[in-house]
Amino acid sequence: MQILVRGLNTTAIYPKVLTGKNRSQLPLCKPLSSNIGVTSLHTQSYTCRWAERAQEVLALLEGRVALEGKTILDLGCGPAPISEGFRHLSPFLVGLDRDKRYLRKAKESASLELVLGDATSLPFRDQSFEFVLCNDVLEHVRDHAKLTQELFRILARGGATYVQCSNKCQIIEPHFLLPFLSWVPRPLADIYVKVTRRGESYKGYFPKTRRSVLALTGTHRTVDLTYERTLMKIKNLSIQSNSLRKIVSMARRILSDELIARLSQNFSIISILVLKD
Repeated sequence: MQILVRGLNTTAIYPKVLTGKNRSQLPLCKPLSSNIGVTSLHTQSYTCRWAERAQEVLALLEGRVALEGKTILDLGCGPAPISEGFRHLSPFLVGLDRDKRYLRKAKESASLELVLGDATSLPFRDQSFEFVLCNDVLEHVRDHAKLTQELFRILARGGATYVQCSNKCQIIEPHFLLPFLSWVPRPLADIYVKVTRRGESYKGYFPKTRRSVLALTGTHRTVDLTYERTLMKIKNLSIQSNSLRKIVSMARRILSDELIARLSQNFSIISILVLKD
């Protein structure tokens, strides 16, 4: 894959992967204001945990997908691209996000090529990437069908994508860490977030059910890794919510980790691996 990149604040050209009306020179990365900051609690937490999250994904992929030398897209890479933790496996890493602030933050520490773009209208040619990481992106997109359509379009045959998404049935909503937030109707959710001073509203969050996420994969071969990821979190007690961590700790005194994982997988973050044959 021939790549010419002059930096985040200039034009990035991907001769073999870009698409659109001006394929030869598509301006993807625009100048970013120096006074833009990323200040949300969730973003700070996400940034601090990128290495841990990368190891988690690699552990789930082990024995299933080999990333060595693959062209990898980190879809919705955010301010701390998880795929930076794949650098030892492949130098062909591209991160895409629609938020300029996140790309500016990512540029401070990430070495992958950064692209400004929309996940529902990807600026890449068909079958451009051998692996796509779609981690905690689906719940931020209203038109999830369009996102998955674009994802499979740019995924090469024989390639794979790892999709992780917030579960609408989670007891503790993972972005605001509020109990049952994703269960209540949208107007009440907005009030809930505001009253608890966690934010202005629940706008921009569209958590999915496990069944709806699996339905998006269509006829592609799919491996549901939700149980495996849930078990991993229980064994390591790597649980963001303090109250939920305490509950799991107490449950482990009388139940096996495997049983707890089986009981809680339908209320856990959804993790799937999709293979494009």
